[in-house]
Amino acid sequence: MSYRVVKVTSFYRDFLRDYDLKHPKVAGGTYDEQYASLMAQGYGWSDYYARELRKMGVDAFEIISNAGPLQQAWAREHGSSATGRELVAEQIKALQPDVVFLQDSYIFNDDWVTRLREKVPSVKRVIGWICSPISDTTIEQFAAFDSTIVCSPVFRQKLERSGLRTFELHHAFEPSLLPRIAENNPYPHVDFIFTGSIMSGTGFHDMRQMLLERLIESKTSMDLYANIPRITSTDLLMRRSGYVVSTFLKSLGLKRLAKDLPLIGKAYGLSEMPGRPKHLDKLLAIAKPPVYGLEMLKALSHSRIAFNNHGEISGDYAVNVRLFEVTGVGSCLLTDWKSNIGELFEVDKEVVTYRTAEECVEKVHWLLEHPKECEEIAKAGQARTLRDYTFARRAAEFDAIVRSELRRAL
Repeated sequence: MSYRVVKVTSFYRDFLRDYDLKHPKVAGGTYDEQYASLMAQGYGWSDYYARELRKMGVDAFEIISNAGPLQQAWAREHGSSATGRELVAEQIKALQPDVVFLQDSYIFNDDWVTRLREKVPSVKRVIGWICSPISDTTIEQFAAFDSTIVCSPVFRQKLERSGLRTFELHHAFEPSLLPRIAENNPYPHVDFIFTGSIMSGTGFHDMRQMLLERLIESKTSMDLYANIPRITSTDLLMRRSGYVVSTFLKSLGLKRLAKDLPLIGKAYGLSEMPGRPKHLDKLLAIAKPPVYGLEMLKALSHSRIAFNNHGEISGDYAVNVRLFEVTGVGSCLLTDWKSNIGELFEVDKEVVTYRTAEECVEKVHWLLEHPKECEEIAKAGQARTLRDYTFARRAAEFDAIVRSELRRAL
């Protein structure tokens, strides 16, 4: 049984802003030229699922919904005046898929999915994805999916309590990037690194912030490439106003209006009043601008040890993508202990874990004082990821999920 699938995602806005600044001439190219350039950046899942599925005989396509110049090029070439979510619906209609996989399930859900099914009768299954904080409102919107893929048992348990059908699928690493990571790598060789976001709020990175600050206080030398939101008083006022108005409209039963209004719609899924980020001076003092995609992997590959700490939303499970990025490039992973970490990696042989801030500091120093053991762990961790956690393997798992869903549609 062959099938056609379209995956829809949204790239991180700061990455796209950085990409557009560094590649200003690309915006004038054709859709295919822009698509190839954007995917060459190695950001996130890129188009790895589509590539691997095509090797398996599946007709697979990728849509990056918020890549402005790219989407405008498609509209221009197809004579469309649509924008935003409606443009994505037109792209899906043009492709006539059997399955739509919505990696950005925050933007594409609920009524939009219902309208998509009406507009594109070829669609037999719509599958969502979740791997970040969700509210009860968000879960209500997911009812429009036939099923949802999650990265953690935490999300599976929460969704299944609401009667939603779920599957689990971990993140992955793309081995074909390794030669490009090694080529012309400008990043300095360092002992210890962290790359990622530090966001305050329920389900996010308060523990991560505390641990990084503790490492700084312990005089641990660290390269920090971090996305640290700098929210002004005006930004905070707008976010809080959006939350208040959205909550009020939902209380009146005007959910569709609350979701579709510009600015207000961004607050639709919030479960609490937005707060101001906690004091970040220590981190801001050493933080370098964030790096993304291939650049981030290059930076990680030149560090002996890389730090990881999950967002609070992950609960007791190791699930984030950094597990596989760090080990994939061959750096020694120091990560927070989780109940399932031993199912993914052999602890102290392929990765190193910590349970407290004090143990985190001790483990960093021990690894730096034992370079041979540190290197052996890094190599073993990389071997495990390249054997078991590649996009080729994940695509095969995804294919099995899709085929089981299509059988249910018969």
